[in-house]
Amino acid sequence: MRVSGIIEGFYGPPWSHAERLDLIAFCSRVGFNTWVHAPKDDPYHRKLWREPYPDRELERLGELAAEAARRGVDFAYAIAPGLDLCYSKESEWEALLAKVGQVQSVGVRSFQLLWDDLEHTLNCPEDEALYGHEERPSAAAQAPFTNRFALEVEQPGRLVVCPMGYAGTGDSPYRRIFGPRLDPDVVVYWTGPEVVSIGITREALNLAVMRFRDHELLLWDNYPVNDFDPERLFLGPLLGRDPRLADGRCAGLVANAMVQAVPSKLALATVGDWATDADAYEPLASFERALASYGREVWEAIGA
Repeated sequence: MRVSGIIEGFYGPPWSHAERLDLIAFCSRVGFNTWVHAPKDDPYHRKLWREPYPDRELERLGELAAEAARRGVDFAYAIAPGLDLCYSKESEWEALLAKVGQVQSVGVRSFQLLWDDLEHTLNCPEDEALYGHEERPSAAAQAPFTNRFALEVEQPGRLVVCPMGYAGTGDSPYRRIFGPRLDPDVVVYWTGPEVVSIGITREALNLAVMRFRDHELLLWDNYPVNDFDPERLFLGPLLGRDPRLADGRCAGLVANAMVQAVPSKLALATVGDWATDADAYEPLASFERALASYGREVWEAIGA
């Protein structure tokens, strides 16, 4: 997999700064090359996306980016403005650029744009006038906004965007508009045939690529994430991922971790093994190695 890593993309209490630094170091040990900062309950990532980070929070972002660079890990900052964005207002675009510029000022170079978990509604009369007649107005508004982000926000790689319809292999009004109008170079997040997918096959990937009109997909793998049931810990190895995914229109895989940072290491270590060599991946052997490396640490973290 060209891209492999961790996304802090769950709902619930965000990880602490120390936990993030520890997990970034973990990334380099297990062969991951990407870290995506997208904690849903970091207000400055989503709810308060227009507002600049306070000085101390901004300083910590810079420390994370620097540690990632030192470890050979690409630190990607994701922003999710869709809760109340007026897509067609230039002042909204300027606010987004200002926020990106603030994050760039501390050394962050890679950015992603997230439209996940929104309602199919528009937030202002200007957008209603421009897009209200479309089959799926939300998609009609998000596609050109995404293209502008890809064009005007400089970064070393291609833009990755999370669509509203990020799971499944079926067609939809959203996908019929979003896919064809999206710049061909933009990479699209996909969680598999389900939001939390038991298995992901190459055939399912091929169908999803077709639904998104041949855009390359990046797997947002919702394993071992547990924000839907935070008391339940997913400690076992990754299962059900087709090794043929790497041969399709798949840029890679980022694993959404659990609310509990340290316990996530057992499953994430096996994800690292799969991403490094999916054809040779043996879940039980991988899990035994993870236990040897991180079992005591996890045991102590869960208070067992």
